[in-house]
Amino acid sequence: MTSFADYAPAQAGERRGPSPWVAVLLSVLTPGLGHLYIGQARRGLMFFVLVMIADTLLMFAMMGVLARFWMFAVSLAMLLGLWLFILVEAGVRAWRMHDFRPRPYNRWQVYAAAFVGAWVITAIPCLYAAYAQSSGQLGYFRATAASMVPTLRSGEYLMADATFYRSRQPSRGEVAVYVHPKQPHLHNIRRIVAVEGDRVAVKGGRAIVNGMAVEEPYVEPGSPQAAFADMAETRVPAGHVFVLGDNRAASIDSRDLTAHGMVPSANLIGRVTDIAFSNHLARMGRWIGTPSKL
Repeated sequence: MTSFADYAPAQAGERRGPSPWVAVLLSVLTPGLGHLYIGQARRGLMFFVLVMIADTLLMFAMMGVLARFWMFAVSLAMLLGLWLFILVEAGVRAWRMHDFRPRPYNRWQVYAAAFVGAWVITAIPCLYAAYAQSSGQLGYFRATAASMVPTLRSGEYLMADATFYRSRQPSRGEVAVYVHPKQPHLHNIRRIVAVEGDRVAVKGGRAIVNGMAVEEPYVEPGSPQAAFADMAETRVPAGHVFVLGDNRAASIDSRDLTAHGMVPSANLIGRVTDIAFSNHLARMGRWIGTPSKL
């Protein structure tokens, strides 16, 4: 079968060479495939490797290895910018080739094999990302309720350092993602108010830890008559943390022993770092990990 590059001009005097549009289309399908089409296989392979590196950096940012908004934004911009450059360069190089001699690999079978191989390689991190997201290892999450307003608004996406609690003990004030203690299939986002050994009470929606009122500028205490606005003092058992939502009147948290209760430290998935996406652009990139940096 005749390859894409093996075509004759309809009339004498027309340019002979690879089609710029085909080069761009193939690059859209797979970065580097357009360069393979125009006879520059090594350059195409180099571009494919660069795209995979940028994709890996983006994955690291989303997996909590580099769970910061700036890393996520830079990696995403690098990936999209590199892919756009590849499209443009493949088209320009094809346009400049007025006399093209097909290489042995300029066959549709080779293009198809390269396309399938590239997508198999690309699918591996994507499948792992899907598994990591379902198991809570991927460091980006979505706020689905108003329990953390005003710190987090419903619908906002946030990033979390999934490695943080592997080497550190939880501390008061940290916003954490954790496996729900009563419903293991759910992931919740709340603020750690007290750690093991602490005495904690709630009065008028405000936390009192070890007999002292906690300074909580990030809290919406709600009505003093709301359910669980007051809670008698209790001690946090070993290996657990006491969590509260910042929107105290609209949060199911450690105050409700039946529906939620204390959270085992082993259930902690990661510490929230930044807001990754919000309908309010000014909130994107906002640090919310600890009160000291609000």
